[in-house]
Amino acid sequence: MPTFAPRGLAVFLLLGAPVALTAQATRAAKTPSQAVEEFMRALADSNLTRMAELWGNAKGPVSKTRPKDYEKRIMIMQMFLHGVQARTLGDVPSSKSGLRSVTTELAHNGCKVTISIDVVKAKDGWLVENFDLAEAGHVNQPCDTGKPGNSME
Repeated sequence: MPTFAPRGLAVFLLLGAPVALTAQATRAAKTPSQAVEEFMRALADSNLTRMAELWGNAKGPVSKTRPKDYEKRIMIMQMFLHGVQARTLGDVPSSKSGLRSVTTELAHNGCKVTISIDVVKAKDGWLVENFDLAEAGHVNQPCDTGKPGNSME
């Protein structure tokens, strides 16, 4: 009888864990900055599923709208910016209607780059819609304090 309780608890945890993880993973971002922070954290953690839940447009996340080649795009973003740390610095209305522009500092190997990331309000919360991947990728180049956008910390 004593072995049943641990075994029963183990089965409960194994069966209940995916539900708890799914419920947590599908939470929408409540603010523009939170959308960027969570997206960049998912990127750093190689969590492609969470990235797909936080990237999209006003119609919803790509995990639900499923545009052509979205999986490839997410994988490219993740490979290009793997290991990059992000810190949001604030947000303002974007020049594009309905968007917010979140100023974000990316850091990697002692170098940093500041970029703007466009976020959009969808039905369930805020989503990362667009950012310049080439500009963000400058954080992976050797630091050059003589050039704007890639300086030592």
